Amino acid sequence: MATDTTDPRIGLIVRIGILAIATLIGTRAGLVAYFDRMTKDEQYKKIGSLPTDALNSLRTDEKERLSSGSMSVDRSMQILAAKGRMGAGPDIMPSASKDIAPLQGWTQMPASVPAPMMAQDPNAAPSASSAPSAAPSASGAPSTAPSAAPSGAPSVAPIAPGHQPPPPPRRP
Repeated sequence: MATDTTDPRIGLIVRIGILAIATLIGTRAGLVAYFDRMTKDEQYKKIGSLPTDALNSLRTDEKERLSSGSMSVDRSMQILAAKGRMGAGPDIMPSASKDIAPLQGWTQMPASVPAPMMAQDPNAAPSASSAPSAAPSASGAPSTAPSAAPSGAPSVAPIAPGHQPPPPPRRP
């Protein structure tokens, strides 16, 4: 029996492998492009080419509702531009926030709360229930009401329950 003793042709095998990989990559790219084009064509047929009668009627109805009523939107905008908000009621007038919760977030490093944030509403009449108290509440939790500090002295944000204030710095 005869046996083949020649060396394998490595160069030919490598070329055929590279050609097969290139063919697979090219075929995949072609198929992806074809299916993408077909998908776009189908979407246009089903969605893009529809008449826009419903959309046009909706927009016409919206314009009609905006222009009808006690005062049109255009007229309201003209009045607001001419007079401003000075004649507006207190419900829509801009005002500074009295919310100090965002300023109290750093319990490990308490900071001063600005005086305008702690000030009471000037229109509100002082009452016994809204008077500031320096004593803690009955539950033992610190009060969020402003302390009775002299005017001009910065007030300190209350510490969250269960946390201790940092010790004062030591001087040598």
